[in-house]
Amino acid sequence: MTHRPEPAAHAGPSDEQLLARIAVQDAEALAELFHRYGSRVLAYVRAMAPGAFPHEDAVQEIFLALWQKAGLFAPQEDGGAAGWIFTVTRHKVFDIQRSLGRVRETGGLDLEFLGGAHGEGDPTLAPSIHKALAMLPDDQLTPLRLAYFGDLSYDETARMLGLPVGTVKTRIRAGLRALRGLVLGREKP
Repeated sequence: MTHRPEPAAHAGPSDEQLLARIAVQDAEALAELFHRYGSRVLAYVRAMAPGAFPHEDAVQEIFLALWQKAGLFAPQEDGGAAGWIFTVTRHKVFDIQRSLGRVRETGGLDLEFLGGAHGEGDPTLAPSIHKALAMLPDDQLTPLRLAYFGDLSYDETARMLGLPVGTVKTRIRAGLRALRGLVLGREKP
């Protein structure tokens, strides 16, 4: 496992305050948000869309979408700023995949990476796994994709999503439990 240094604590406005400033078209706030999240958003885009994909262009489109949609952020409803940013990111990647004709019936998830260590076993389960992953809520799917399928540690996943490590572990466990139930037909979405 590669050790990545902890991001430096930032002085100044919170992420939520930056989004409020972006909502009133404060370009400096957008630049600061990009400074804080640009590399993490790029890593998430690469995890969601491996291979030939316009990763850097997608990041630009994502920050344009954040600029345009910042007024829709509601901390009480959306959770923290990081969660909202990565939800916007996920939706924008799906939009780009759709425009490139790469969206599958699984809701845009490119799951060819299920082979190997994570996909060994009964090959007839693959369609069920695709469908089940598409049914998971974002708060379970996102950390699951990053930690399990993206080979990030719990700590790296937590930093990327701006969540406590315990929350990430809980969401991954819940996602795996739901995934297992859905694949084996024991659970309804």
